[in-house]
Amino acid sequence: MTQKIKLFTAGDEHKEAAFLISEIEKLVGGFHNLTGDNTHRDSSYGFSDIAVLFRTRAVGQSLLASFKQSGIPVRFGDASSFLSEYPFHLITDAIKLYLNAKDMIALDCLLTNGLKMGKKEKQEFLSAHPEEKRLAALLGEQDLAGAGAESTVKCIFERFIPEDTLDDTGLLRKEAILATAAEYGADIEQFLYKLQLDTYTDVARIKTDAVSLLTFHASKGLEFPVVFIAGAEEGITPVSRKDTDIEEERRLFYVALTRAKDTLFITNARRRKGFREIEEKFLSRFVGEIPSSLTENVQVVRKPPKPEQMRLF
Repeated sequence: MTQKIKLFTAGDEHKEAAFLISEIEKLVGGFHNLTGDNTHRDSSYGFSDIAVLFRTRAVGQSLLASFKQSGIPVRFGDASSFLSEYPFHLITDAIKLYLNAKDMIALDCLLTNGLKMGKKEKQEFLSAHPEEKRLAALLGEQDLAGAGAESTVKCIFERFIPEDTLDDTGLLRKEAILATAAEYGADIEQFLYKLQLDTYTDVARIKTDAVSLLTFHASKGLEFPVVFIAGAEEGITPVSRKDTDIEEERRLFYVALTRAKDTLFITNARRRKGFREIEEKFLSRFVGEIPSSLTENVQVVRKPPKPEQMRLF
């Protein structure tokens, strides 16, 4: 990276998001949020060349809402394994049962959390279906013998996680799971292992033209021509907890810094909505540790208001 790191301080998180959106629109050569026309005029960048990184999920969720409102296509990923959360853990439970019909823990999760069965209903189900037929019964008697990973996962989604029950983030996660499944063909066991190992990385690898919103953890091993680091404030970067390891936080910040190949922006807000109220924020100590010779401040040029036309009457 030969360019200086660009620093921008916003009044609050909304103005920070507005700055990010404005800069991204410039980078891709213009984007109309009503028609979705991404013309890339005189630009060598597409949306998929750009990543916005953040330390905490709260910052990411706030940015996701702003980007959705702007119309800029995004994909959202964080380093928490969402397969451990409802309803996505039903995917791993069903695949575990597919691979091992004796897995009673996975079966119980599917019956209890997936089909909302009570104790009596579960006993009736177990009595009515022999061990090797239970998954087929759960999936509406669909035979998955010989089906590939992608077909199997689609079937599980249709049965347990209908699309109309998912919000925008959930739909992105579904897209990530299906994209990963397609890479593994018939090797369902390796697909399950991969998915449990680093689901969040696969969110970032979907080959669509969209800006990546990623936590610092999720950005490990990835590179982008343009990177924005948002929320560079004390209490967020680094996080403020009793057990915070500052050296580990510094290392994570360095990971984020080194994801940029061409251009790096670091943004912060003077005020940000906290758990109960608006909080005053201060620039992260990590930004202060960057030599000033490597940074430059960015100012927003405000357009002058149009002169009001004189009324004749």
